[in-house]
Amino acid sequence: MILPTAYYPPLHHFAEITASEKLLVEQHETYPKQTYRNRCYIYSANGILPLSIPVERGSFHKVKLRDIKIDYSGKWQKEHLNAIRSAYNSSAFFEFYADEVMKPLHLNYKFLIDMNMDILDTIFSILEIDIPTGKTTSFIKDYGNNNYKDLRYEPEPGKQIFHHAHGYFQVFGSRHGFKAGLSIIDLLFNMGPESWSYLKTLNQDLR
Repeated sequence: MILPTAYYPPLHHFAEITASEKLLVEQHETYPKQTYRNRCYIYSANGILPLSIPVERGSFHKVKLRDIKIDYSGKWQKEHLNAIRSAYNSSAFFEFYADEVMKPLHLNYKFLIDMNMDILDTIFSILEIDIPTGKTTSFIKDYGNNNYKDLRYEPEPGKQIFHHAHGYFQVFGSRHGFKAGLSIIDLLFNMGPESWSYLKTLNQDLR
């Protein structure tokens, strides 16, 4: 399958990966704004909270995604770290995964794609996912004849409708109800070793 790169990718990306034999991450597309490529959604005490990586101003005008640079002029890393800790420090598996999951937020990557690929590798390691993974070497508009399931053109965050026939425990679920469409870290911190089984079940829900 082929996926867009994503910052702490959403659950449904990993649900699709459970049924995949090979993964390609798109890096040659023209960078689209307001997508999972530089943002994720977590579940905070006040409900769903978006976290966005700022990119250098002007760098997204018809520029390939692989050339998008991260903007470090603000304190977004500290804000994201604090937000994730606040949201999940009372979850069952936060102490097990927190250091590894949040390590990329302590590093200064030049390019967005590099940070996202390291995050993807980290989640793969935690979930023990072992499938061939690489980045595209050129832009192909239509993979329809190449036996790839193409998810690069999914609706923008906030415009997708997620169907979870089976929910899972969430820290603030008793306060705000179950929330779908969140980052994979919501599942990891709440469900730990059961995450993979849930993702396989979710894969069937998405069919």
